[in-house]
Amino acid sequence: MKPQLAATPTAPAEHGSVVLTVRPVLPADAPTLIALCDEHADSRALERRPYGPPRTDALELMEVLFEPPFGAWAWLAEVDGEVIGYASATAGFSMLERAYCLQLDDPYVRSAWRGRGVETELLRHALDAAQRFGCLNLQCQSPAWSEAARELDAPLRAVRVEAVKYVVRTESEVVVG
Repeated sequence: MKPQLAATPTAPAEHGSVVLTVRPVLPADAPTLIALCDEHADSRALERRPYGPPRTDALELMEVLFEPPFGAWAWLAEVDGEVIGYASATAGFSMLERAYCLQLDDPYVRSAWRGRGVETELLRHALDAAQRFGCLNLQCQSPAWSEAARELDAPLRAVRVEAVKYVVRTESEVVVG
């Protein structure tokens, strides 16, 4: 991936009578981002069970977002200074394509703001980042039964690829047989 020197927020977008701003997460935003992640996980409790509980220490989050080599990026959506959602993505690589990709996690938007174009604006920022970094593509993977996947308004050029995702938690004993 091409190095990221700085990310800049886009000009605010008019959505009805409110002004939506999407901007990169800063180190001072870590408590807000963690709170949003907790809200997101709580709203998807059944879907999140295979992954286990999140780590309570934010050290790895701070490292991957703010220390070279960067491995993740996140954006906050705000209306009038109120944070209403976020999106995050991690660096990925495909051996078959011999190229970097950006792996987008399901964006989270607080319920009062869903369906108002916020998800699409967060997706646009992730796609812009993937293009800036020289990635071959932007990928978003969700369980087939995920409500979050249905909430995301992907652009028409996105291709839905059905897949099976296996999650093996490393702290539990794995039985091979």
